[in-house]
Amino acid sequence: MGGNNYRKMSYNSDIKKIQNLTVKDMTRVATQYVVPQYKLCPWAFCDSQGRTLEHGTAVLETEDQCNAYLAAYGPMHYKKLLRAFEREEFPFSALKGGLEIYDWGCGQGIGTVACVEILRECGLLANLRKVTLEEPSDVARDRAFLHVSQALVGQSTEIVLESRYLPSDYDNSNSIISIDVKESCAIHIFSNILDIEAVSLKGVSKMITSSGQRHIALCIGPANLNESRINTFKNYFKSEGLRVFTDFRDTLFGRHPNGHAYGCLIKSFTYLLNKAKDILHEYKYFAPIQKYALYSDKIENCDIKNAAFEILAPFDMTAHKDLCPTLALISNLISRGCPTLASKRIDDALAEHPEQQKQKEYMAIARIQKTLVEAMISDRLPIIKDNWNILVIEDGTDVAQLAIDDFSEMYEHLIAMTEMYNHETLPEIRLFNKKTANTTESYDIIIDVSVDKYSEPDKVVFSQYKANNDCYFIVRSSETIFEERYLYTTERIKYKPFVEKNDRGIYEVNEEQSKHLRYFLNLIFRKEDFRPGQLPILSRALQLKSVIGLLPTGGGKSLTYQLAAMLQPAITLVVDPLKGLMKDQYDGLLRVGIDNISFINSDITKDWEEGWRRQNALTASQIQIMFLSPERLSIHKFREVLRSMRESEVYFAYGVIDEVHCVSEWGHDFRLAYLHLGRNLYNYVLPKEIDGEDNHISLFGLTATASFDVLADVERELSGRQSYSLEDDATVRYENTNRLELQYNVYKVDADDIEKSRDVDGLKEDCLIKVIDDATKKISEIQDEDAVEFIKDRFVERENLMGSDIVNDIYDTELDVNVGTNWYNKTNTETAGIVFCLRANREQKSYVRNSVPTVESTLRNNGLRSISSYKGGDDTSCQDDFLEGRTNVMVATKAFGMGIDKSNVRLTFHLNYPGSLESFVQEAGRAGRDKKMALATIMYSPKKFWVKNVKTNEWQQFSADYTNNKFFYDSNFLGEEFELYVMKLLMNNLRVRISNEEFVGVESPTIANSNGIIQYIERYEKGSVLTYYISYEEDESVLDNYNRFLSARNMPVFSTWNAKNLKNDRGYSYINDYGSAIYKDAIQKAIYRMCIIGLIDDFTEDYAKHTFRITTICQDESKYLEFLRFYYRKYYSAERAEVMMQEVKELAQDEGVIMACLQHLTSFIYKSIADKRARGILDMEQFCNMAISSDKDWKETNEDLKDFIYYYFNSKYAREEFVTYDSNLNRDVPFSLKDDTNFDIHSESEITDFALVMKYMRVVDPEIVNNDSQMDNIKHLQGAVRLIRRAILDVNPVLNLLNVFCILYLGQQSNEMLEEELYNDYKAVYNIYMNSGKADLIDEYTNLLIAHSAIKNKEYINKIQLAIQLDDHVTAINRITYKYAQL
Repeated sequence: MGGNNYRKMSYNSDIKKIQNLTVKDMTRVATQYVVPQYKLCPWAFCDSQGRTLEHGTAVLETEDQCNAYLAAYGPMHYKKLLRAFEREEFPFSALKGGLEIYDWGCGQGIGTVACVEILRECGLLANLRKVTLEEPSDVARDRAFLHVSQALVGQSTEIVLESRYLPSDYDNSNSIISIDVKESCAIHIFSNILDIEAVSLKGVSKMITSSGQRHIALCIGPANLNESRINTFKNYFKSEGLRVFTDFRDTLFGRHPNGHAYGCLIKSFTYLLNKAKDILHEYKYFAPIQKYALYSDKIENCDIKNAAFEILAPFDMTAHKDLCPTLALISNLISRGCPTLASKRIDDALAEHPEQQKQKEYMAIARIQKTLVEAMISDRLPIIKDNWNILVIEDGTDVAQLAIDDFSEMYEHLIAMTEMYNHETLPEIRLFNKKTANTTESYDIIIDVSVDKYSEPDKVVFSQYKANNDCYFIVRSSETIFEERYLYTTERIKYKPFVEKNDRGIYEVNEEQSKHLRYFLNLIFRKEDFRPGQLPILSRALQLKSVIGLLPTGGGKSLTYQLAAMLQPAITLVVDPLKGLMKDQYDGLLRVGIDNISFINSDITKDWEEGWRRQNALTASQIQIMFLSPERLSIHKFREVLRSMRESEVYFAYGVIDEVHCVSEWGHDFRLAYLHLGRNLYNYVLPKEIDGEDNHISLFGLTATASFDVLADVERELSGRQSYSLEDDATVRYENTNRLELQYNVYKVDADDIEKSRDVDGLKEDCLIKVIDDATKKISEIQDEDAVEFIKDRFVERENLMGSDIVNDIYDTELDVNVGTNWYNKTNTETAGIVFCLRANREQKSYVRNSVPTVESTLRNNGLRSISSYKGGDDTSCQDDFLEGRTNVMVATKAFGMGIDKSNVRLTFHLNYPGSLESFVQEAGRAGRDKKMALATIMYSPKKFWVKNVKTNEWQQFSADYTNNKFFYDSNFLGEEFELYVMKLLMNNLRVRISNEEFVGVESPTIANSNGIIQYIERYEKGSVLTYYISYEEDESVLDNYNRFLSARNMPVFSTWNAKNLKNDRGYSYINDYGSAIYKDAIQKAIYRMCIIGLIDDFTEDYAKHTFRITTICQDESKYLEFLRFYYRKYYSAERAEVMMQEVKELAQDEGVIMACLQHLTSFIYKSIADKRARGILDMEQFCNMAISSDKDWKETNEDLKDFIYYYFNSKYAREEFVTYDSNLNRDVPFSLKDDTNFDIHSESEITDFALVMKYMRVVDPEIVNNDSQMDNIKHLQGAVRLIRRAILDVNPVLNLLNVFCILYLGQQSNEMLEEELYNDYKAVYNIYMNSGKADLIDEYTNLLIAHSAIKNKEYINKIQLAIQLDDHVTAINRITYKYAQL
């Protein structure tokens, strides 16, 4: 205690030395006297009595508390007060006469001292005659007197101390009821006081209108759940006598010294007082609160006033504390749309009622239910009772019983699913009405509801009947809108599992639990039951586990996250890759009566005010589902706003990544924001913090097309340090590319007369109308009875379906649909088609063919009229005509492919095959969403053109389709040397601005110019965070200077005006032949590479200023090795990763650790990701080539194409832990090629062991085939080999030999491309075995091929071996010739 007194005396002495004291002086001196152990963290103060600051809400009892409070929170209050006195808003003109200040709950007088500062600056301080400091705490009040006295030294201002409390709604024996204002103007400072629930808003409004003339009320508080009290305070005043001059809200107003964000809400107004009744509403009780609820049997636009109503109660309903999650959720569900769909129970009950009466009854039911749940939230209606006596007084309706029964059903279904709240059942309910009510009885709740009457709070009477706990509500319609619709957000609800995995890994539905979930499926979405695969995904998500869900196109994947979102009392953030997809899903939710949703994209932010309005609605808890692009999460300010929402008590539940395969397929190519999604969602989109829980939102990824390989890549990129740790069973796969209704055709385009590859694009455009007509004929032709039967036969065979019911369902499926000729120009047709073009061609250059504008023009020239077009970045209105049936043909880039749900798309056309089977299945899958016959056509020209690789000086032959895809591939992967050059620029040369804004305790950052980002890393203390700003709008002269260096080394260049004409001495164009990069893209890719090794800790982008913001952490070089090792462990076993790290360390001896890490990483990426992309293109080439090389009828070839896709995506041998029955052993045996070749499970010698070849060649043996077929098994094996090879870096002889086996067994060597693949695979293994002394395995393999009937004898293999030897001889001769030529 002595120390406390000493600090008090010293503090007071220091303060008294300061003339014209300011708030900064107060905080500076207080900081000096903070107890030593809390000097660096005053917010954590705790004394020997256990007294803390309670996050700034504690009543201050000691001098030490006061010092710590000022040090920790003084700057925050000061900043808010300065905003409240904003010069352009505050009515300084009203201060010309005498002035008084009333500082209510003044604490240490920060508000008054700040006001004095402002008055002094404006030359108005002489007008201040009196200051009243109201503060119940003696210690704080004495401090306030000291501070204000020192701020007013030399002034004759009277300072009055007031120890009584502000008015209360309960006990006012020691409260201030009125004030005596003598001067012409009074300023009332309510800083962090009106949000305190013990303070009576009604009492305060009466108090400050008890005397005086001009009043100015500054209502300042945090932006959080209790801000509704500040908003409601204004409602006690009549709007016509009030002028609101500040209406400000920001959840990221500033940061505390502890790094936590704080928000700010200011509602300030002025009024001129003659009589209190002229300015105040004469409410008998409390100001009404406005709520929103409206049910209907159909969703159509309505006036929001129809949904708005007012609740009057004999107690203050603005206070909310410790929200129960289930009650919050039910309240949100009732108000999810204005209107929203009523339950089936309500619809059935009201179905026969007259329309006008029915709509009135829908209104009354929604309002009764909303009022009931608000009563429960307010704790006036305790659930722990044996029964409730409920009295509902209706006016013109008789629906109380229906409303209560429906509410009970919804409530009981909800709690039955939960883990923590299933015991909180409703009491037995006894309902009374006007006829059965008794004025002598007490009721647990009374609801007096009228749809036809408006609220009259000045005449309200609650005395007719008796209500326990004052639980009496008068519910009336609203004449005006005065409040926004808010949602409750609180802790997430953890549900019981809805499915369980059995011993075979198959999900079994828990019917007891699922029936409850099915209720909400019907209530919200009007669906009767779940589609296959939805429940396992929902089960994980609703248990708050992260999930990556795969469902087939049209399988209802969007519904899984939407239902989960609606069943959490928190916000769901949905990341969509395309604006069109956002709009499509947004519109879909509106159609089912969910309108508490929004989206922000570049179309919206063109209007700054609209973008700000939507963001503010999100932070103000008015939005339940928000759609965003991944790039928006890379905006620093927006990210910080999201993180600040936890401090404002607005919480998130899920981070949804729709079309999650984009993380893999687009992230490494041209949208690197995808690669930081996991980290951004994990760290910035936060749920309510609960002790002992995982306080990060659940990750929810969804896609319809992702191979095992793509999924593995997705999991790698979304997990890691400061990101998600995805469990082994996080992926729920119910994807089925074997769609009964979707057929495939590859149309051969004859380009024999074409001399240049690029001219094939024009040829395809010119014959497109012919292809459309051909496809129209084919889709009619394939609906022949025999053709449909053949489709179904092959479907059943491919799926190996055995159950008679399932098979019967397939054969009973109706696929028929009428597609008339000339459908593309007809009105009111049920047929639509999509033409996918390769290029956007935004400049609309006529010579850029196979592009949206040129294809559309060609079709119009051929007589097509009903056309829409769309390319990425277009306004989403472009697609509306097509989606709503006003046009029949959509010409688009692949940007239109994802997530678009239009049921009657019958035909899709690709003018160039996509870059992977995943992309093709995704885009083709837009057709047949109604489960009726559909056809996807690829236009493919097999003619090969000679192409010279100027880097290697080699000539190669490629088809035009392959060349087109290779161009995009080359544009994204410009070479290791170029990427490393850009990284060196970023590290050492680029002009950057460096800041210390992330240093602890820095309030005013220092920003200086510098070069590169690594020169200061070793100059600061370990752990220091350096911030850099890098402009990606570099001067072209600087880029041209870089290009001189690059071109001299025959490397790709940066895209500039001068680079367009830059050629080398051999006449090759650098841009066309060596490649070029947009400067921004190159820098961003370098940043991502550096993030992997930990050199860059974080990066964001300012799209307005064209700047990257990056942070680096000063750390030991060993940390970069740790980061890289961690990254490699995502791909390899610890043993293999360690071998790779030894390579890095050896490289570091010459290059240094940072550069060695980056060089090794870049090489790895080019071997894994870049080569994988190239293999994806080759897969598509083989797919198309197989089709046009077939001598079968196109309908048979269609089934072969389906096989290719099916076994690629669904190979059983590529599934982890797959087992098959071995009839020799009479038991199941492991048979997963994925597991057997997995570095994390086995050593390198084990995964390349020839024994695996022997094992998997047995897939055609009787003891393994069992009830399957040999052909099915071999196709499964081939699919597994393709998938696994895409994911590995080095040649694995096992996979090569198994691929050769599959090709030979299936007789595919007659296909030129597949024979070339066979030859290259065999040659690679032949050389490995011959050079490693394993020649005997070559002969053993040949014998195995014969034994398993892949070949009849050794003749074919002998020819291959002879060809290999000849190749080797030719290579040796060429080498000798080259050396001789150099002499």
